Amino acid sequence: MTQASANPFRTRTVLILVAAGFILALGFLLVSAYGDRLDRQRGNIPSPASRFATGFYGLTKLVELAGGKVSMSGDPAERPEQGILILTPNAGTTQAEMEAALEDAAGPNAPVLVILPKWIAAPQRDQPRLEQRIGLLSVERIAALLAPLAEATVEREKPGALIIRTSLPIPAFRPPEDALQSLRGDKLYPLIAAPDGGAVLAEIPGKNIFILADPDLINNHGLSHRANARAALAMLAGLDPQAPGTVVFDTMLPYGSGGRNLLQLAFEPPFAGVSIALLIAALLAGIATLVRFGPVRREQRAVPFGKAALIDNIVSLARRARRTREGGSAYADAIRDWAARRLALPRTLQGEALDAQLDAVPTTTSYTAATERVRAAATETELLHAAQALDDWRKEVKA
Repeated sequence: MTQASANPFRTRTVLILVAAGFILALGFLLVSAYGDRLDRQRGNIPSPASRFATGFYGLTKLVELAGGKVSMSGDPAERPEQGILILTPNAGTTQAEMEAALEDAAGPNAPVLVILPKWIAAPQRDQPRLEQRIGLLSVERIAALLAPLAEATVEREKPGALIIRTSLPIPAFRPPEDALQSLRGDKLYPLIAAPDGGAVLAEIPGKNIFILADPDLINNHGLSHRANARAALAMLAGLDPQAPGTVVFDTMLPYGSGGRNLLQLAFEPPFAGVSIALLIAALLAGIATLVRFGPVRREQRAVPFGKAALIDNIVSLARRARRTREGGSAYADAIRDWAARRLALPRTLQGEALDAQLDAVPTTTSYTAATERVRAAATETELLHAAQALDDWRKEVKA
């Protein structure tokens, strides 16, 4: 059997299948490890990467185009030392997550701006890239998010001109078209107030923490107005005069706490080196296997085809049973019956009379001597030589 017929696939086909399987398996592992994070980043949750109306992608690009520096941070221990930190909690944020995001966040050189959520929104069914507002988030839910900071109540009123109550050079924001969201609390100092006195931009004295009650002023929808874009840049620079233009967006609240599962550990330092080493070892083992082994060897039949194979099986069974020598007499009888038919001798001739008649046939080899040797053989070797001599006599008769 040739190598081409033994292997039904070409080497190139096998390599392509193996490479495709490896790529698909690696893709499955990556999706399993980071799929949930990617879903959150691509969703309509208000985040610095969201391009929906309630997102803040426009704010990040605005700061960059104005010459500022924007960075993302998902771990409080790895945040830059300077720059205003912007937190964007959403409807699913818990108080524990807010406390974790605020832990060691604010300081003399690191002010914090908390942008509160306002809308319940979802992508449109016919146009998933666009967002539709389903309704307003309950004021009780928003107040619960503020519990780690201060006790406050959330109010909504008809839009009106905002009142600047701070000496910071902040231009007037264009009020939102819908309801204006504001805060009231004993520990909140309003920097920008609503017409009825509620704090739209509030400061928590002594903590360097600021709260923007209405996100429609600086989200993607709000920044579509030029006045709000100017006011947003001035507000960020005024709240952080030591590092104006440096903004750090927190990604822990919109994208999750950043905790890594086992699959993520396999693709991230310090265990990424181990994964690469195992991958190289598997690749080398595959190459060694491909070079070492040839075509597939077919398993041989237990009983091969053909008369020769049948005779070999019979001899093998006779040898295992140690009855090889007993075949000599049977072989001598078979040759005698064959010769009687060949020479057309009478069927009445039997036994010694038949042997005498066959011995009288003029041949070089003596029939009687060869027959006696076959019947008297004591070993397999003697039987083989005697059978060959008797076969020589048979050939002479046949000729």
